[in-house]
Amino acid sequence: MHTQTYIEQRKGTLTPPPPLHKTCQLLAFTLLGLLSLGATSCSSENAGSPFVSEASRSLAASFSSSEEAIDALRVRARTAAERLHTNATVEEITGLQAELELTMHALAALDGADAFPWSNWIQESRFVLPELTEQELLVATQVLDDQAALALCRTCDFREMPAKPRLVAHHAFWRIDMHEGFARGRKLLFLENTRARDLMRQMYVEQVLPQVEGEEAQPWVMELYLDIATEESMEPRARSLAVRALREHRSREAPAILESLFDTESTNFLIRKEAMLAILDLDPERGHRMLLDKMPARDIDPGTWEFMRELRVREGLPVPPQ
Repeated sequence: MHTQTYIEQRKGTLTPPPPLHKTCQLLAFTLLGLLSLGATSCSSENAGSPFVSEASRSLAASFSSSEEAIDALRVRARTAAERLHTNATVEEITGLQAELELTMHALAALDGADAFPWSNWIQESRFVLPELTEQELLVATQVLDDQAALALCRTCDFREMPAKPRLVAHHAFWRIDMHEGFARGRKLLFLENTRARDLMRQMYVEQVLPQVEGEEAQPWVMELYLDIATEESMEPRARSLAVRALREHRSREAPAILESLFDTESTNFLIRKEAMLAILDLDPERGHRMLLDKMPARDIDPGTWEFMRELRVREGLPVPPQ
């Protein structure tokens, strides 16, 4: 269905749906809906995509027309997102998340999904229902062509954007164009002023960088990990995650840089600890030399002294008396 046709049909008012039932009733309703297959056509391009599950394809096909499917799926998705954002109980969260993903992915299976007004939908939901925005952008980046997906993601990459949908945009940047992914990731991590209690940089290190695929992109990712680990203004959690990632990826450049971090870090013992453990794993000879030469006096830094003493025991090095 064409975008303009959809917009014209949406000008009318929709009757708000009744509140969702309990989780078990919700899932039962969803399963019942999947059993009745109608005549709605599904997008041939997306029907076989692993992104769209069999359940989503069946749900999309259960409506008699594309117009009916779009309205019904949008209402169901928004209702689930509103409950998630406001008053869902702990027991209901899993079922509501499944409902939101099922209905949004069913939209991806509809014929002409690439012509839906994704940008308008995202603008409507981004500051009021971030859970819905996250799924809208995720689906849009799958059904749109690469250039259209990049253009849409660029409109979502700004400081005030809710964290989760913005992270979806950065996943797409790396997947479609690693150069843009690197540039925008660096800007987010090092040039953007952070807000109070903002976890964006930590979430980026934890959720985006580990999922970057492609051997060609890995040097760029390692460069970001190194810079994150040594950036004093970075959140401690993000720095610790970066050090662990360097260790897991067996970075050859990391030991020398982490030794400098160990020497200069003065405020966070946990980061120094992560750096020391990574060095011992990646370059045992360097780590042993550090344990022997850089152990502080016990009365000046008892925590580091005890930690390095335990490592000496573990590594079979001379152990100072207690």
